[in-house]
Amino acid sequence: MKIQVDKTKKIPLYKQIVEQIQAQITSGEIPDGFQFPSERQLADALGVNRTTVLNAYKELKADGLMASHVGRGTVAVSTAGEYPVKTIYQKEPIWEFLYSDYLKNHEPFDVNKYLEIANQKDVISFAAGIASFENLPTQAFEGIEAELLSRQKELLVSPVAGFSSLRKVISTYMQKRSCFCQPSEIMVLSGSQQGIDLITRAFINPGDLILIEEPSFFPAIQSFRAAGAKIMAVPMENDGMDMEILEQLLSRYRPKFLYTMPAYHNPTGICMSLAKRIRLLELVNKYGIPVLEDDPYGELYFEGQPLSPLKSMDKNGYVMYLSTFSKTISPGLRLGWICTGKKLIHQLCNIRQLADLHSNCISQQVVERFIVSGGMADYLTLIRREYKERRDIMAEALDRYAPPGLSWNIPAGGYYLWCTLPEGVSAEALAQKAAAGGVAILPGMPSYLVTRKGEAHVRLNYTFPAKNRISEGIRLLCEAIRELLRLSKEAAWPAENEINPIL
Repeated sequence: MKIQVDKTKKIPLYKQIVEQIQAQITSGEIPDGFQFPSERQLADALGVNRTTVLNAYKELKADGLMASHVGRGTVAVSTAGEYPVKTIYQKEPIWEFLYSDYLKNHEPFDVNKYLEIANQKDVISFAAGIASFENLPTQAFEGIEAELLSRQKELLVSPVAGFSSLRKVISTYMQKRSCFCQPSEIMVLSGSQQGIDLITRAFINPGDLILIEEPSFFPAIQSFRAAGAKIMAVPMENDGMDMEILEQLLSRYRPKFLYTMPAYHNPTGICMSLAKRIRLLELVNKYGIPVLEDDPYGELYFEGQPLSPLKSMDKNGYVMYLSTFSKTISPGLRLGWICTGKKLIHQLCNIRQLADLHSNCISQQVVERFIVSGGMADYLTLIRREYKERRDIMAEALDRYAPPGLSWNIPAGGYYLWCTLPEGVSAEALAQKAAAGGVAILPGMPSYLVTRKGEAHVRLNYTFPAKNRISEGIRLLCEAIRELLRLSKEAAWPAENEINPIL
C-alpha cells in the first residue's frame, strides 16, 4: 500500500487517502483481506491528524471497501465482479508501520547531510569532529604486523572488557591525571560513543529524567531521546554549567544521572572552572546523583596546565569517567574506555556482549604498544602545539574577515570554535550557502533540546581541515554570511520604509 498526501491541494486530506486506497483495492493492488494499519499508525506515517485517517476509514467502510473484524483489525474487501482483481502483494514490508518506539524517538535532525558535504572533494570542512590526517602517528603502527604474527592468539578474541594488559596500561595512564583506579574498574570500548550508549541502556527506562548541559554533545542527546528519556537542560555560562539552576533541578527532580563534558566542551569549547567542578561534586554527593563525565579532549590543552578530571576529585564513586583515543591517536582506531566501579563494569559487560562482544584486537594492541613505548606522550606534545597553531590561524582569519555581528570564543583546548551569527542569519541557511561555496559547517540546532535555540550558532572545527586552507575557508564562510545579511536587509526594506497614514 502506497499513500501520499499533498497538503497544498484543495482536496481534503481524508479524501486523498480514500481515493488512493479505493484505486488500489479496485485494481487488485491491495488484495482481499489485506490488513490495514491502525488509524494511529497510518496517521503517524503520513504526518496527519488521527481524525483524518478515521474519517477516511469510515468512508471506505461505508462504500463496502473495508471491514473491521475482532482479532483481525481493519481489512480490505475485494470488489470482485465489478473490476478485474489482480492478486498483487506488497513487494516489501511497510517498514514505517513496524519500527520500534526506540527508532521513533530518535532525533530526526539529519546530521549526515552535513558530514556528506564535508566529505566531498575540494570542500573545506569545518563540520566534522575529526583529528588531523596531516599528523597521524605512523610510528604507532610501524612494525605492528610482525609483532602481531608472533602473538597470533591475541588476534582471535579479547575479553569483553578488553585485554587485561591494556586495561592495566590505561589504569597507569589515568594515574598521571590523578585518577587512581584499578584495571578491574576499566572497560575498553569501541569509541566513547559506545560508552554513552551502554550507560543509556544500563540506566534509562522510558520516562526517566536526566540532566545535560545546554548546548550539549548532540549524539548524546540523540542516544538519551532514543531510549525514551525525559531530558532537562542546565544552561552554560562562560565557565561551565549554571550551578544555581543545577541545584534547583537536582533538588526538585532527582534525575537518574547528569551528563557533562567539563573539559573543552563540544560544541562550545568551554572549560569548567575549578570552583564549579568542586561545587558540582558537592551537589551530586548531596543529592546522590551519578555523573557521566565525557572527557575526549582533556589532554588537548593549549595554555598552562589542564584541570584534573572530575573523576580525580570524586571520593565516593559518583563519577563514571568516559574518554577515547579516537580524538588523540587516530579517529579510525575507534577505541575508548570507561572507568567506574567494578559492579557497574560487570553489568556493562553483560550489555555490551549482546552487541559487538569486544573492541577490535588490533586497535587494542596498537594503543597499548604506543603508550608503553612513550610515543603517546610525545605525540600529545606535538598535536597540542599543532592544534593551537590551527586554532590561532582560524581566530586570526575571523578577525580579518568577520562581518559585523559575528562573534566567537577562543577555546583554551579541544577541537572547536563556537560562533554566534549576526541577527537575521540562520545557521541552516548559512550551512547551505557555505556548502555551495565549498565550505562545510555544523549548525548549532542539534545541540539544543529545542532546535530553534541553536539557529544563531555554528560550530567550526579547526583540527581536520588542511592547515593551509583554514584562512581561505573562513574567508568564504564570511562572504556567505555577508550575502545572507544583504538578502535579509533587502527582504526587510519595504516594511522598514513604509509610510503609514496619520489619523
